[in-house]
Amino acid sequence: MTADPRPALMAAFPDEHALCAAARALAGRPGMDAFTPYPVEGLAETLGMRRTRLPLAMLAGGMAGAVFVYALILYSVTIAYPINVGGRGLNAWPAYLMLAFEGGILGAALAGGFGLFRANGLPQLHDPVFATPGFTFARGGGFWLLVPLGGDTADALRARLTDLGGERVEEVPQ
Repeated sequence: MTADPRPALMAAFPDEHALCAAARALAGRPGMDAFTPYPVEGLAETLGMRRTRLPLAMLAGGMAGAVFVYALILYSVTIAYPINVGGRGLNAWPAYLMLAFEGGILGAALAGGFGLFRANGLPQLHDPVFATPGFTFARGGGFWLLVPLGGDTADALRARLTDLGGERVEEVPQ
């Protein structure tokens, strides 16, 4: 998820339970995001993240790859260079299924790779979130919640995040 260009605050929480409780208390704000050292059960639903369409993209890429490879083989053996080898017909489809399967695997892998980059907004050379002074995983990770200001003032949101258990609340540099 790309960073919200509006002003925002980041709050560090002591554990995943405090992070989830704060996310539930602030639910409904657009642009909220969380940063954790490992997946936290139920956090994505609380933040309102939608399910990915990557499996459908990979299925479409796999089907397109298989059909393309099979059509390429069929074109090459029936139209471009027809040779009758061993008395078999030109469209000996059982011999071509393995190559079509491999083309499907390649198509699914390419669609998954490109879809992953697109879904994550990559390549992203700079994100203001990573310029936040205390936000570093070099210190051992942490549970961080990014909350855009929206209609609140920075002081009111800072007080609310502190009341919800935020240990450090820092402003995201623009």
